[in-house]
Amino acid sequence: MTALRKRAHAQETRFVREEELTFRAEARRNALIGLWAAVMIDTPDAEAYARGIVEAGVENPNGVIDRLHSDFEAAGVIFLEDDIRDRMTGMLRSLRDEMYAA
Repeated sequence: MTALRKRAHAQETRFVREEELTFRAEARRNALIGLWAAVMIDTPDAEAYARGIVEAGVENPNGVIDRLHSDFEAAGVIFLEDDIRDRMTGMLRSLRDEMYAA
């Protein structure tokens, strides 16, 4: 294998690893934000609610925000979309840092 091919292979491997870490971090972040939201809206089964939030994130990139926004509205909880996004961004950053450190 030439040096160029080795380098390309290494870059592809790194890209795949980063994508896997991103997916895992986003799924974990969505689960955590789901648990937090379950407390905010006083949902009886927080674990099931969090799983639903994770599924919403897999199905649609904006699914988590849309679901949280509609659930908060239905529960009468006032929370700005920007605040939710900020919380999600902070969680994702922390989770990615933890995963890269491991």
